[in-house]
Formats: sequence, structure tokens, C-alpha cells
Amino acid sequence: MASLPPTTTPESSLRALLRSPALGGALLAVFIGAIDLTVIAAILPQMVQDVGVNTSDLDRYIWIVSGYLIAYIVAIPIVGRLSDLLGRWAAYLACLALFLAGSIACATATDLTTLVLGRSIQGFGGGGLLPITLALAVDVLPPARRLAGIGLVSAADTLGWVIGPLYGAAIETVAPGESPWRWVFWINVPIVIAVAGFIVRHMPADTRGGWRSLRQFDLPGAALLAGAIVAANLALSAGGEIGSATGSGLRALGGTPNPLARYTVPLLVTAGVLIIVLAVVQRAARHPILPVDLFRQRPFRLAMIANALVGVVLMVAMVDVPVAVNLIAPPDWATAASAGMLATYTAGIMAATLLSDRVTHRFGLVPTVIGGLALAAGGYALLYGLLGNGHLLRMVPGLTLAGVGVGLVLPPLSGLAVTEVAERDRGAASAMMLVSRLLGMTTGMSALTAVAVKRLQVLTERVPPIVRSPDETTAQFLLRQQQFLTDTAFPLSIQVLGETFLIAAVLAAIAAVPTVVLARAIGARAGRPT
Repeated sequence: MASLPPTTTPESSLRALLRSPALGGALLAVFIGAIDLTVIAAILPQMVQDVGVNTSDLDRYIWIVSGYLIAYIVAIPIVGRLSDLLGRWAAYLACLALFLAGSIACATATDLTTLVLGRSIQGFGGGGLLPITLALAVDVLPPARRLAGIGLVSAADTLGWVIGPLYGAAIETVAPGESPWRWVFWINVPIVIAVAGFIVRHMPADTRGGWRSLRQFDLPGAALLAGAIVAANLALSAGGEIGSATGSGLRALGGTPNPLARYTVPLLVTAGVLIIVLAVVQRAARHPILPVDLFRQRPFRLAMIANALVGVVLMVAMVDVPVAVNLIAPPDWATAASAGMLATYTAGIMAATLLSDRVTHRFGLVPTVIGGLALAAGGYALLYGLLGNGHLLRMVPGLTLAGVGVGLVLPPLSGLAVTEVAERDRGAASAMMLVSRLLGMTTGMSALTAVAVKRLQVLTERVPPIVRSPDETTAQFLLRQQQFLTDTAFPLSIQVLGETFLIAAVLAAIAAVPTVVLARAIGARAGRPT
């Protein structure tokens, strides 16, 4: 069985981490930042209504999710490097300030643009907390405990985004006011202020080079990385309307044309060019923003691919279940229904994550990975088969199986690459595994959203549009429109969602290939079965 190298237990590393009060506070902040990564999954329908967005414009309001994810991803390599130059605590407090500012912007937002901007600022601050805490774990812990410490930080991040939907739904359920979802962001304010005060009081002195060291920062690499990710996701999110005769792939549900649809091809070209230039710049840079040497290692590349595919699989349910609820459930029940459906999924992830190490030691790495991905694929295939009749409760078995499968796979995927790199690179390798998973979550969902919009466009263009006849009253026309939505548009939308779940099942099966190849290679080199 391929496994992590011997080290101290996570419990002893946790005690060592908590001996540094400032580091304990940093770990809590990582957890809060990760919660906000997925916190809106259950409250998204109400948020969209309150800021005046057409609930059919999925390719627009998906940016409430994607804006945070993209900023979170971009922040990890950039802030990690800045913390090396400016000092850990200075960079950490700056990230807390950004997270606080973004939370306030989200809590007070009255339109989609402000909300996406606030989520992006919040995401950059939240994402920046992660690499600093990973580096702090390496700084504080003795060599024998560093790997377990890195695992604990990664586990806090994973646990945060797993319970995020339940956290958001719980707050919206008990919070007062007409827009209770805003309390999800207001609650961050006292928490962040308290964590910042605690860290300032207990943090040790920084020994980094300070502001003069910024000359070593790879600014071109950071700008190219951010530009490539943003351009690619903008293009993918609007790509579903290419070739549309009606101007919107969501017209059957009352959707409006995406203003970026005409720029899809230029944005894709821009993203491709930026990626090529980034590769050239990183090869020549003295202090590259990305760990170039790691990318030259085949095991690292395989682990990146596997993590990205699992990221897509993981996020499909987080995004599409609330959409399905919004189509099927009455508006008053949307939040509770979303939370209930996602609870079965996230509970499966949490339970299986906790059991994954035992299962791996009992059955071996390859059987655990294959079994987990098979469960995930089977769960999503069940969702495809059971969603067709529009009954939400029928989704529960599929969501539970998919969650258990994803949970079994996450810990081994996080650890595989770390075992194959030099000790000095383990912090960077752990961070990049999380980056690849997050890239799968955001870029994969943008691509799948475009595919879904295009598919709905094809299906609805076969249906004659609803046109008001000269002798028809307004009431009759509206009634006929509602009947069309109920009889035709909603069933077609449910069909497309089911097909998206089927794509996730296929991706889960594909993810087994690089994972098994990597696990077998590690086992062969270690001289033990996998």
C-alpha cells in the first residue's frame, strides 16, 4: 500500500500548532475563509432575487460563486510569495483586511456587480490566508511534524468548504430581516476583528526582508496568471450562447442575452496567449510565482490533473442542486430544500473523509481511490436517472453516494504528491494541490455551465416561442406563458441538469486513470503493493 512517510500523529502536530496562539488564530481564519467559499450554495436563490437578478440568467449570477473561487485561486501563489518577502504576519493581516472589506461589500450589496466585486475581494483575502498558514506550519513545527501540520491546515480548509452550505442555510434560517442571507457576511465582521486582534497580540516578530524585498516579486507572472484565469472563465461562462439564433440559451425560462457572448472567442484567444506567455516568463524568472521545478515532475502533474477532475466532480452538486431546487420547490421552501439536499452530500463527504485513512490502510490506496471514484460516479449516475420526474427527495440516495465517494478520495489525493517531492517543496506542493482542485471547481463549472446553456438552447429552439395573439388578453397570455414554463421549459431544464450530473459521473471515472497510475508508480518505487 502506498502511504505517507512515517511522521508524528496529527494530534501531536495540532498540539504543537496550538502552542503558538497566533498560529491557532491563523488556522481559524483559514477555516472561516474556506466556509465562505461555498457558503452561498444554499442561499443563492434568495440572494439572486434580492439583488434584482433574473433567476434564469444562470451564466451571470454563477459569478457570485466563480468570483470568489477565482480570486481565492489567484491569491494562493501570489500571497504565498508575498509572505516570503514581506513577512508572514504583515501579509496575513492584509488578507484579513481584504476579507473584512469584501464581507461588508457583500452584506450591503444591492446589485449583482457590487455583489460579485465584494465576493472577489473577499475571495482574494480568504485565499491568501491559506498559503501563509501552510508556510507558518512549516516555520513553526519541527521537521518531523511538518507534513502532519500541512495536512491539518489542508484539512481545516477542506472542512470549511464542506460545511459551508449548511452554515449558510442555518444562518439564513435564524437571522432576522427581509434579507437574512446578509447576516452570513455581517457575522464575518466581529470574527475577523477578533482574530486580527488576537494575532496582533500574540504574533512573533517577522524576520523577512520587508518592503525592499518586493523587487524580487514576480509581478509579470502574477498579472499573467490572474489575467489568464479570469479571461478563460469569462469566456467559458458566456460560451453557451455561441451560435444562438435567439440571443440566449435560457430564453425558454425568460433569460436575457449574455453581454459577453460576442466576446467569447477573443477571450479564449486572450486566455491561451496569456498562458503561453506565462509559461515563458516563469521559465526565465529568477523568483517565479509558480513552482516551475515541481511541474517538471510527472507524479506532480498527474496529481494536479486528478485533483482538478475531482474538483469539477465535487462542485457540480454544490451549484446544480440549488438550481434544481429553484426550478422544483416553492420559493418559500427554496433555502430549506437546498440546505437539506446539500446536507446529504456534504455529510457524506465529511464522514468519508474522516474514515478515508482507515479504509486506505485496510484495503490499500488503489482500491480506496477506485472505490471512491466509483461511488461518486454511481451517485451522479443515480442523480441523472432519478431527477427526471422532478422529485427532490429522489436525489438523496445519489447525493449521499456521490458525497461518500468524493470524501474517500480527497485525503489520498492531497497526500500523494507530497510524498514525491523534496521536503523543502512540500508546502508548495500542498498549496498547488489545493489550487488544482479549486481550478477544477471554478473552470470546470464555468465550462459545464456553458455546455448546459448551449444544450438548453438547442432543446428550446426546437419549441415554438410563446407569442401573444392580437385577440388575447394580458391575463390569458401570462397564463399561457406560465403553462409553457410548467409543461415545457422546466422539464427541459431538469433534463439538462440531469445530463450535467451524468457528465460528472464520466469525469469521476476519468479521474481514476491519473490517480491509479500515480499510486502504482509510488508503490512500485517504495517496493510495496498498492
